[in-house]
Amino acid sequence: MDLNYDFEMQSIFPKAVWLVPECKGLLEGQKIAHNMKGNYVTAFVDAATAVALWRESPELRSTIIKAGWSTLPYEGEADAGKAQFLIPKLMEIHTKAASGAYGAEAVRNAVHHLHLFTRKLTIGEILDANGKPTCSDLTRQRMSNARPASKFDANKAVMAMVSDPKNRPARETTMHASQTD
Repeated sequence: MDLNYDFEMQSIFPKAVWLVPECKGLLEGQKIAHNMKGNYVTAFVDAATAVALWRESPELRSTIIKAGWSTLPYEGEADAGKAQFLIPKLMEIHTKAASGAYGAEAVRNAVHHLHLFTRKLTIGEILDANGKPTCSDLTRQRMSNARPASKFDANKAVMAMVSDPKNRPARETTMHASQTD
């Protein structure tokens, strides 16, 4: 049986952080929106596919990460742990900005460094002492319960990506004057 190479777009900063007014204002001030392209990475839906990828070489995982894909399975907005981690960090930045301890550049740097760090967590780039990805309890549990039926196939993963309509640019819908003659 083949692995499931379907994927979804996994948020880096989850929706829950925008529900806190101070966090929302801070992020909007840095022009970070939940629905912006830079707040998402591609993640395989099936945990077994991610586990099969982790059984492959570190070089292949590195290539997947460099391509902007996560080596961890998609979890959507289901894991509250990410928001529970991020909200206090964002509130700390907000407090320092409000008190004047952080100027505009320090705020920008702090928010962007937090986003970059969270992106690295989301894609499985940060490893623990055992070489395992640092991830949520939910993701760790899903991966420990997954039983891949076959080896990871990079060609099938790429084919899934290129064949998905979400990855195709929108077609031009306006007609040029030369086309109407």
